[in-house]
Amino acid sequence: MRQNIIDLDKEFQRIKSMGLIESKRKGATGIGYTFECLLNKQEESFDIPDYKGIEIKTKYIYSRGKIHLFCAAPDGDYLFENKRLVEKYGYPDKKYSNRHAFNGTINAKNYTQIGTQFLFKLDVNRKEEKIRLLVANKEYQIIDKEISWSFDLLKSRLNRKLQYLAIINAYKRIINKKEYFHYCKIDFYHLKDFNTFINLLEDGIVKISFCIGIDKDGVKKGKIHDHGTSFEIQEFDIKKLYNLIM
Repeated sequence: MRQNIIDLDKEFQRIKSMGLIESKRKGATGIGYTFECLLNKQEESFDIPDYKGIEIKTKYIYSRGKIHLFCAAPDGDYLFENKRLVEKYGYPDKKYSNRHAFNGTINAKNYTQIGTQFLFKLDVNRKEEKIRLLVANKEYQIIDKEISWSFDLLKSRLNRKLQYLAIINAYKRIINKKEYFHYCKIDFYHLKDFNTFINLLEDGIVKISFCIGIDKDGVKKGKIHDHGTSFEIQEFDIKKLYNLIM
């Protein structure tokens, strides 16, 4: 792995020396997509690291937001749990009031209200080796705890994709209404262990974000669109999950 880290660092230094580079895609994904193009890497959706066993995360140097770790839909006893979640506990979409959406970030320390009727919290059950999503009414009475993620699922996602992590910072400039990036800094990290990940979930530091909405146009207009169930951590907490290598 040491050689792979050296190889990626050399590639980064080459890209850094290029200075400002015009974005190859409009929108929020342009910063990552452009860097992957400069690596001559094709965009893919496989659940494997981006470069020789190293997962790459790109961000603006001035941002201190969330780092998306991985997506994992619930793998409990029932199929299509996210569909049941949004239909039973979601809130009316602003445009399609007869359809429900479900957007919010949930942790294991405090209840989070999503919509007007329900509260949500994570429960780390070490005996069952599951993360359960607790649904409560406004009196904090639990009414549903069937949605869950197994430790095995989460361990496989971490070990397969996120053992090694490179966080790349870039400046952004707008010139003649076009977006440009200057990739300027790279840090390499190594995952501590799975138990640390579970501890951070239990402490409310690793959180789960849902992004389930309604398509507003195209062939699926008016239908539910699940953008993924994301496990996330704030950037300033990353060293609680990873050791800095270089």
